[in-house]
Amino acid sequence: MYRYLMQLLLGGSFYNGGRAPSTPRAALLPSSNGQPQRLSYSSGPYEISVRVQELIDPSRLDPWAYLDSDRGSGPVNRAVMMSTYYPTSVKDPEDDEKPPQYTMPYMPKLTAELYDEEVFAGLSLNGSFANLYTAAREDGPVLHVPGEAFPLVMLSTGAGSSRFYYTVLAESLASTGYVVACMDHSHDSFAVELLNHTVLHGRLPLTGNHTLRTMDLDARVNDTILALDELSKPDGLAKLFLTTGGVFNVSRVGMLGHSLGGATMSTTMLLDSRIAAGVSLDGAFFGPEQKAGLDSPYLILGAEGHDRTKKGWWSNWPDMWPKIGAWKKQLNIQGAGHVSFSDVPLIVDNLGLRKDVPDPNGEADNLGTISGARMLEIQTAYVSAFFDKFLKGKHSKLLDGETGQFPEVEFIM
Repeated sequence: MYRYLMQLLLGGSFYNGGRAPSTPRAALLPSSNGQPQRLSYSSGPYEISVRVQELIDPSRLDPWAYLDSDRGSGPVNRAVMMSTYYPTSVKDPEDDEKPPQYTMPYMPKLTAELYDEEVFAGLSLNGSFANLYTAAREDGPVLHVPGEAFPLVMLSTGAGSSRFYYTVLAESLASTGYVVACMDHSHDSFAVELLNHTVLHGRLPLTGNHTLRTMDLDARVNDTILALDELSKPDGLAKLFLTTGGVFNVSRVGMLGHSLGGATMSTTMLLDSRIAAGVSLDGAFFGPEQKAGLDSPYLILGAEGHDRTKKGWWSNWPDMWPKIGAWKKQLNIQGAGHVSFSDVPLIVDNLGLRKDVPDPNGEADNLGTISGARMLEIQTAYVSAFFDKFLKGKHSKLLDGETGQFPEVEFIM
């Protein structure tokens, strides 16, 4: 039962084959009682807002459109849903006391209903996703900080996983002074809801299918380039944020990816020079960068045991290392499993299900033993330190070596 529950929480199978937070805030409240609850972790000085956008690629057809009978049998242009998180104001402590409905739902209504029906059917937990709220407000005003332009960071999900499973991570990074654009890769995620409430279902059997994985990686990379193109246009920023110039820095972009999203980041970095620095969250090298190499700063945050001594999708990390001709480090997080790099541990902790998920030492797609709140604290600290260094020119001692502040973090390469 709970092995199946974990697969549904993940929406499918993940790809297999700056500074420390100054005032972290976490809300992990039971949501199975049908009452609205806020699921959030915020570390930086800024309150954040989110804007949802649907992008249509006029030059590219969706290779998986035939999977959706309700869209007809003819060719359909590729659609990409994107949530962009950005600083909106300096934090107000009183916001913590406001009701959860003051902020954005964790998922839109139809998506939440689909996930509740699939994930929690028969578990007396229906309505759990529908009652979760996040830290971000919807479509808030853009914060203008004199002399500062917030860098843009793209975020690519793990295979089969919704962009919403990275909401709290994206919010936490945005709160430290970044614009974070998180994309759904249509037909890869379990369910992608368009603005007109059409749902694109994910049915790609990626595990063990090299051809489909290659096609999916290509689609993901082009999704990212489409989003970058849109965000790089002055009129694109104007449409999205009702502002132009000086607020966001799109000349040097960071990218963050989990699992197959890490492979998406690596290939996009090779093909698009706008990606100036990249973080792979327990991801693979799967694309042409394996032969061509990379020449931009690169950070791997890996799960416990994902190193030279054990075999898995991470086995090619050491082989790829000499081909990265720039600053590079691999850090492993003790107690982390492959799924620890998403919001899923927060959700599982929130629902009191951690003890019922698969053995953290026996499965590749596991939660690990580290709590969701601590994992987000570590990820935000090291990811923001990395992007601070290479996108803002601010050095952090966190990247110099192991520290007593985060004893779970081990420097591997």
